[in-house]
Amino acid sequence: MLARPASQSVPHSMSAPSPDPTEPRCPGCGAGLAGFSDETCTGARCPSCGFVVVTTNFNRSSFDPTRYDVWIHGGTKDRPAIIVSLANALCIGVVNARAILDTGAPIAQSVSAVEVERLARILHDHGLALRITPPFPWPLD
Repeated sequence: MLARPASQSVPHSMSAPSPDPTEPRCPGCGAGLAGFSDETCTGARCPSCGFVVVTTNFNRSSFDPTRYDVWIHGGTKDRPAIIVSLANALCIGVVNARAILDTGAPIAQSVSAVEVERLARILHDHGLALRITPPFPWPLD
């Protein structure tokens, strides 16, 4: 291989690739950062030197400012079974559960996403589903 004088530059195609300026780099060693996220936090970690930066994960239902209305959806249950299930789920008695179904009123109005999740768990345990407006963007497990 021929040696080049120091005054000659290396052709661009032979030079090492330059890092992408939009890719986050570790301030400690310059390596690329790997992102991570969980329920409560999000951040970046350097696989080379261990540098970590973490912040609150705002992509969660507890930070959702939207207010929701929630209605009962009985699925394949017949009306008496829906009334009994609703009465038991919300501890409101059969008369009040029937009144809610008769009026077509939501069981909850202008509630937070966290409250929708709570209601979904309770109602699901009693075999009932929800109809939510506006559309609910969070998973209801």
